[in-house]
Amino acid sequence: MERRRFSPFLAAVFAAALAGSGCSLRSGERPAPRPAPAPQAGGASQDSASGPRRSGAAQPRPYARVITPDAVTKRGLFITHQIGDKLYFEIPRSELGKDMLVVRRTAVQSTMGGGGRASQVVRWERRGHRIYIRQHAYSVVADSTRSIYRAVSEMARGAILASFDIEAYGPDSAAVIDVTRLYTGNTPEFAAVESVASDRSWIEHVAAFPENIEVEAIQTGTLRPAQGGQQAGSQSTRSVPATVRVHWSMLRLPEQPMMPRLHDRRVGYISTSLIDYGRDAHRAEERRYIHRFRLEKKDPSAEVSEPVKPIVFWIDPATPEWLVPWVKKGVEAWQPAFEEAGFRNAIVAREAPAPEEDPDWSMHDARHSVIYWRPSTVQNATGGQIVDPRTGEIIKAEVNMYHNVMNLLRNWYFIQVGPLDPRARELPLPDSLMGRLVEYVVSHEVGHAIGFPHNMKASSTYPVDSLRSVTFLRRMGGHVATLMDYSRFNYVAQPEDSIPVELLVPQIGPYDRFAVMWGHKPIPGARTPDDELPVLDQWARMQDTIPWLRYETPGAPNDPGALTEAVGDADAVKATTLALKNLRRVMEMLLPAAERPGQDYDLLRELYDQAIAQWGRYMGHVAAVVGGAESQEKYGTGVRFVPVSKARQREAVRFLNEHAFRTPDYFIEPEILRRVEAEGAITRIRDAQARVLGLLLNEARMNRLIEYEALAGRSEDAYTLADLLSDLRDGVWTELTAGSVRVDVYRRNLQRSYLEAVERLLRPPAPRSDGSQANQQAQPSSRTNSDVRPALRGELVELERRVRAAIGRSADAMTRLHLEDVRREILRLLEPPRT
Repeated sequence: MERRRFSPFLAAVFAAALAGSGCSLRSGERPAPRPAPAPQAGGASQDSASGPRRSGAAQPRPYARVITPDAVTKRGLFITHQIGDKLYFEIPRSELGKDMLVVRRTAVQSTMGGGGRASQVVRWERRGHRIYIRQHAYSVVADSTRSIYRAVSEMARGAILASFDIEAYGPDSAAVIDVTRLYTGNTPEFAAVESVASDRSWIEHVAAFPENIEVEAIQTGTLRPAQGGQQAGSQSTRSVPATVRVHWSMLRLPEQPMMPRLHDRRVGYISTSLIDYGRDAHRAEERRYIHRFRLEKKDPSAEVSEPVKPIVFWIDPATPEWLVPWVKKGVEAWQPAFEEAGFRNAIVAREAPAPEEDPDWSMHDARHSVIYWRPSTVQNATGGQIVDPRTGEIIKAEVNMYHNVMNLLRNWYFIQVGPLDPRARELPLPDSLMGRLVEYVVSHEVGHAIGFPHNMKASSTYPVDSLRSVTFLRRMGGHVATLMDYSRFNYVAQPEDSIPVELLVPQIGPYDRFAVMWGHKPIPGARTPDDELPVLDQWARMQDTIPWLRYETPGAPNDPGALTEAVGDADAVKATTLALKNLRRVMEMLLPAAERPGQDYDLLRELYDQAIAQWGRYMGHVAAVVGGAESQEKYGTGVRFVPVSKARQREAVRFLNEHAFRTPDYFIEPEILRRVEAEGAITRIRDAQARVLGLLLNEARMNRLIEYEALAGRSEDAYTLADLLSDLRDGVWTELTAGSVRVDVYRRNLQRSYLEAVERLLRPPAPRSDGSQANQQAQPSSRTNSDVRPALRGELVELERRVRAAIGRSADAMTRLHLEDVRREILRLLEPPRT
């Protein structure tokens, strides 16, 4: 029998309708009235029941007068009581002063399909007959034995978020408070919208568990346009009305914190930062703890053991049924990596129970890691985690799969490797292929969810030629050393290489296995994070001899081997040469694949635009070589940054002259253009080429060339700014040296774009009154603070001389008019700016 699935919204409704006894969301035991004992002194350190009463505070009433027979009661971390529209917490003395993690999530909201969240650590405190909920920070710490501890502890105590009169006392002086307004009012740290209207907001349901309390409510208020799902660039700044379903988890943090593992910049982990004032360093020392799950072996003596508590990802019931097996595979693809750390079956995926199976279960419960499936037009997916700020322990991991990511995957796959996979030559892609692509995205986002950032360095650690070898790809597990790079599909491979289609898509790689091992493998005998450092350092040094274990270097944005959307950027010129061969094949496939009788040409236009965008990315990979410096993060063992050789930089510019600035005529296909638009082909080519020019004529890049020349010792060893401008002149202004000068419309546009780029450098737009640039692409002025200005002016002088000489050799009227106009523009740029 087919199992019916429900959306997150319906799941919550059914959970309420089908609730049973105990901790169910709707029904529960109704306690008999009982006498309330007098409050006792003592308890949590924040308790001062004997202190003076706050003026105007109501006196506690008898328990039975507050918690009436109509109450729906549930027992857990706190006892909760729902009476009509009100929600009461009965907070035991033992829970006062405890660290609790509050996670607020927007369960359903606008076109994003939900997902907005915030988290904070709070403590419940009692003073007299009032209860306070107060933030607590772990960004500053100190050892309790140090004299500075008391001062640091005071710094860690945060704002009081709300206060509550104690309505009554339960057994053992448990304080009964009305928390309704915490969830339906305007407490900013709890509200998901602004200006919450309490008359249009209410509590939907509550669940209580031994370690946590779950509350879900409807909040009505206003959202700013960016929050409300309006399109980017909207001119409206007016808040819009919104009604959202909001879920809060209040989870007691572990009584015994996990031993943290210290962060190391050589290995990629998301981390939590704090300042430790209790150390012996002669400074306020920052400590960073990596984000990771608490994994403990069932059999500590075994080299590989199942964990006491595995990492479980629950699959959202909203996930399309045909994709569930692929989502599960995407999660469990990480199992071999955890075996490197000594844990078998450490990470698994399970289908979330239906409401009729477990009415108390919620995806938004902070104890559950979830693969959310978002009904959204957003073409993306994300992964993240909620952690214990004391240690970096991941409490809840989550992946957001936006439904329309499948459109993005189709475009990527078709444009990058369509010629290499017969299944991609017809659209739509078969479910089996799309399922595999979704699996890949799930695996990538699960990587983020379990603590890994991107590692863009990985795509440059294999030789380009090896990416065409079936033997190499099988041995290494694909074309990139990690799933955490943006190295999508193996566009370097050629049809004649006969690469199996399963090797076109990234898999768990050697870096992934190494990073999981580094972060999770137990270190015998280590009792503190510092005890682990010698072994962790030894493991990290493996990168010195094994390049595919390297992580991208922080603070190295100009490393041409750490690029996004790149395959084989160890040699961007060679990789892009091969990529362009496939892109030409894609252009031949485009019309047969995208033209469908009875349907419009929107798909053809989308894929055509994607092809040009991919061309731009390829050219960007080559442009990154110019003014680039290769990097490797090291700890006290040598040089971290090495400028790219002069030969490689010159090769890159000459490649761009040939493939970017010479008109890419394979995009000028009338059979396609006349189907997708009435006009715009010339502008599209101009804009694409202008973007590449802008990458090279970039002030930061040009200043790096100046600096690297100065540090080279011998200027002939460096690729200089003069070299760049000379080589660009050869590529952009090639026609000027011909006996008969003819410049076609595409090249005329390119040459005008060159002058526009130079003008932006010499005469950046004046700042607006609000401090922003009139042109967002404008760069800082180079008129007075570097050699960029004189170099550009010198190049314009030489260019004007050549243009003047070429005008008389013009082969047609339009070329003459163009060159005369170019000369006037150059002379204008050489004139002093008017003040």
